[in-house]
Amino acid sequence: MRQKFIKPYHLFQHQGGWYIINVEGMFASAIDEVSAGALAKMSSGTDEPIEPSMEELLEKLGLLEVGGGQPPKAKKELKKEPLPVINLSLFLTQSCNLRCVYCYGDGGGYGGGGNMAEQTALQAIDWLLEQAGKIKKLHIGFFGGEPFLNFLLMKTVTEYAKQRAHALGKDVAFHTTTNATLLDDEKIDFIKEHRIDVLVSFDGSKELQDAQRPYADGEGSYDATVPKIKRLLKVLPQTPGHAVIVGNTDPKTVKGAMQEIGFTEVSIKPTSQSLFAGGPDATKPDRDTQHLLQALEEEAAIWLMLTQSRDSEALQRLKTQSGLYEGLTVLLHNSKKRHACGAGLELAAVSAAGDIYLCHRFVGQEQYKLGSVFVKDLIREEYQKSPVTESAVCSVCFAKYYCAGGCKHDNASSTGLTTSPSKDICRLRSRELELAATVICRLDPEDKAFLVEHKIFAPKPCPLDF
Repeated sequence: MRQKFIKPYHLFQHQGGWYIINVEGMFASAIDEVSAGALAKMSSGTDEPIEPSMEELLEKLGLLEVGGGQPPKAKKELKKEPLPVINLSLFLTQSCNLRCVYCYGDGGGYGGGGNMAEQTALQAIDWLLEQAGKIKKLHIGFFGGEPFLNFLLMKTVTEYAKQRAHALGKDVAFHTTTNATLLDDEKIDFIKEHRIDVLVSFDGSKELQDAQRPYADGEGSYDATVPKIKRLLKVLPQTPGHAVIVGNTDPKTVKGAMQEIGFTEVSIKPTSQSLFAGGPDATKPDRDTQHLLQALEEEAAIWLMLTQSRDSEALQRLKTQSGLYEGLTVLLHNSKKRHACGAGLELAAVSAAGDIYLCHRFVGQEQYKLGSVFVKDLIREEYQKSPVTESAVCSVCFAKYYCAGGCKHDNASSTGLTTSPSKDICRLRSRELELAATVICRLDPEDKAFLVEHKIFAPKPCPLDF
């Protein structure tokens, strides 16, 4: 006789209501208290007989699975060919004019320093074009330190990459991360002409910016930088800003200050330790994420209020600054991630010397060096494995297909392992998914149709689309 098993699930309570996340199906359901109590008594994946009265509930929740005599094992990923590198972070310089207090790059020098030579930069472009194989769309990011310290090389690389890509029937897009201190009309015109996507690193209010992101001589950077940011936003108003939270700073304060400057799209993240600062410190307390968690709770209520009041304009603004948008999307689309980002997969970073690293955050760390632009092969096999199946921590987590192991650099700087996330970030990411689930469960079909109609969310992709 074939036995019935319960698929992995996560049951939790929020504001008096009970919710369940189907881990493998990546969808959420609200359930009544009696059903929640009955389900709580059962073990996920148990091989004990399932009471007939529970079968209907389990089928509704998508948790019932018919198998042989043993509970079904987690499916292992099939071994695939390594992904071609199509996204390159190019370190035009390993120097910076700011000294951010939380810098993970050793003051922008990444343990070395110096500018990239033109020969190295052009070789890096040739290397990327070869690595990409048959892929037509490529991405090049200009990094530092502060990349505009080597603006001349940026111009040279842009022209060379476009010409070489065109000759091979490929297309190349550019992006850069800048502190905006060096922006002027010439640079802004160049950005616009070549459609370079810009991310501005800025921490919000004058007090925060001056304290956290001073110049190398200790002088505050707010007053000199804000007029340049406003000049950029006047030409490219959709340029996003990114802020780093240090200590217990309230994210609402940061977002408000960024909006006053003119940013319509804002992202925030808590600071990470630097690998140049001696590595992980087991005695260091967890990051203070209480304000971030509280902001997520408030945001969940705002999503419901704005959706039910049909305020599409406010929802569009919320979308660009949301901490829950990703979680809402994956639950609406029932989508899964097996890697948090492309580090070690289709993405690589090239140092000023031409060495290749896992991503831009690992530049200068010898143990995360994958090769060189002057050598064809990369050593990256261990990073092809997904934390979803390979990590002892992630494989049993209900949020594994949402977080997918987290940022490898944050993991390494927190725990010493790229595959082992920190407890504070786990709490934050898990709560994001839980709160997203509570919102999704309280939206009716008309609410969801409204969100898609007004392009707050894209329609769920058809499984037959390729």
